[in-house]
Amino acid sequence: MFAKPSKLRLLGLLVPAAIAVAVAGTLADPAPHAPSIAEPVADEAPATAERGVEKAASTAVQTTPATFFRAATFNVLGADHTAKGGNRKGWESGVVRMERVVSLLGSQDLDVVGFQEFQPPQAQRFAELMGASWQTYPGLDTSTGAPSVNSIGWRTDTWQLLEARTLPIPYFDGAPSRMPAVLLQNLDTGRRAWFFNTHNPADTRGNAQQWRNAGFAMEVALANELRTNYPDAPFISFGDKNERDEYYCAVAPGANLWSASGGYVEGTTCSPPGGGAIDWIMGTKDVFFNGYTRVWNDYVSKTSDHPLYTTNVVVPASAPVTAEHVVVVAVPGLTSTVVRGLGSKAAELDRMVTNGASTMNARTVKENTGPDANLVSVITGRRVFPKAGGHGVGSSGRKASTVHAAAGQYVSSIFDLAHNNSLRTSFVASRPDAQLVRRSWNKKSGGKDPYGVDNGTAKFDKATVLRDDSKSVAWWKSKVARRPFDLSVIELSGALKEGQRGGYTGEAYQRSVKKISQKVAAIRRGIAAQPEMKGTTLLVVVGTSGAQKAKGSSTSWAESYRVPMWVTGPGVPPGDDLYGLNPSLSSPSKSQPNYSGIQPIRTGDVANLVTRVLRLPPVPGSTMGGDQRFQIFDPASLP
Repeated sequence: MFAKPSKLRLLGLLVPAAIAVAVAGTLADPAPHAPSIAEPVADEAPATAERGVEKAASTAVQTTPATFFRAATFNVLGADHTAKGGNRKGWESGVVRMERVVSLLGSQDLDVVGFQEFQPPQAQRFAELMGASWQTYPGLDTSTGAPSVNSIGWRTDTWQLLEARTLPIPYFDGAPSRMPAVLLQNLDTGRRAWFFNTHNPADTRGNAQQWRNAGFAMEVALANELRTNYPDAPFISFGDKNERDEYYCAVAPGANLWSASGGYVEGTTCSPPGGGAIDWIMGTKDVFFNGYTRVWNDYVSKTSDHPLYTTNVVVPASAPVTAEHVVVVAVPGLTSTVVRGLGSKAAELDRMVTNGASTMNARTVKENTGPDANLVSVITGRRVFPKAGGHGVGSSGRKASTVHAAAGQYVSSIFDLAHNNSLRTSFVASRPDAQLVRRSWNKKSGGKDPYGVDNGTAKFDKATVLRDDSKSVAWWKSKVARRPFDLSVIELSGALKEGQRGGYTGEAYQRSVKKISQKVAAIRRGIAAQPEMKGTTLLVVVGTSGAQKAKGSSTSWAESYRVPMWVTGPGVPPGDDLYGLNPSLSSPSKSQPNYSGIQPIRTGDVANLVTRVLRLPPVPGSTMGGDQRFQIFDPASLP
């Protein structure tokens, strides 16, 4: 019935501005299986799922890219409240109001919704209006017993049902009311996810705190059970919990959840989100929320006595469970021609070919083959020109004070995602112009932290620019020996400096490339000497520019835009070709393709490879690898 929301549009909404509240139609800044816990509907032969599909899907290997969707929770005000004798006099009937609910689903581009007080007349009208475009559970299905007044609904062009069950949550006077849980699979990506929906009792018939508490405990138990039995499937909970802070601090620590509306748990400290809502959207920590919105205006207020709460949801792509750290070595001035010619004489780079996946035919960004533009693309996943969503560095002859100034807006980076999620980060370079990176994500210029604990605006735990590559590697090794970094970016500029001095083909340049190889070996030994990083670190080495002409532009010169890339670490198949692992990308022979059509592997693909390995969502605003499909792993290594 409604146009399916674009994944790219959802990706564009992933900005580090946190919670918005819609008031009167406007947006503003806001301040092992236990049958006794939940009874699978499969035992009750549901009419809403094909049993053969359930069995096949439950054993499917999950090798999924990032998954984007829109979710909501909505208490739609039960039809009995506005029927004759109800307590909402003057309201239109539940059947009429359901037409407004359907309209809101479309205007808000929603893909999955938890409905409370979704009574049979409303469920019937919903089915009539939506036809086959939406499915609900239990909806009108009575195989679970009495008709349910709480359902989960989803778009059938986005999700398919794999499994369904209900949980007997205590309601008024402790009487059990069956609340639904469904395992859905995203049709675009294959990602599975559990969704749960509850309505816990209010105090309108006497103090119901003990029944709410019991329901919250059952929710925690269900979440933990499902995470044990379905480790690849995140858990998302909707509901009118009729509780504010107490609900959050009951379920967030117990099931390791966080809320779309904010808040955090750290140690014994539980800090609920502000706002005081009793309607909640919660998820496990492999689910990332943004754009949380309270929709409350004249239209909604004639539909229900509750606001509609919506959020964007991102589930990152799968990564090997043993991969926990990433080290990116950016090497400007590194030509594929010389690297290929040196072969085993560049021993460590040759070793990476044998032990990992690589290519000699990656590409810089199209607009600029220089080191600044491509270093920033590695960090942000963006192309160059700001009008096309680029980072702006290298788009003109002027040097900007920060990347944000070059772009005309805040530009998020891999450092934002990692630091905002309490991961340790470092950056070190040996090229003065790389100070641009430090200036762009320091305490003064970095963005706000929208996730959990506020880790501050400075996105580096440690960062410096030193005189040469030896000092840079020594600095990094000394820091990591004391305490590991989750994310490190190290720029080695020796090859660029020698190429600028004497050209990119002679013996002196070849010696500089051999030295780069030796520095990469030193970094590998530093990783191996760190107990927490040994065996758990992805090492990426990428040329962030090839040869650079002394005069004029190098953008159309193959020696400048053709660069090498190597990846080693947990889950990376040895001796493999990066294009062979990525059939959706195409090795472009000698050309430099535009951004339309089938793409080559580019420097900017590194950014969302990093976020994937660290189990983070794609970099907000990234224009390369935004669905985290860049594949470097043996599928057998993935969850």
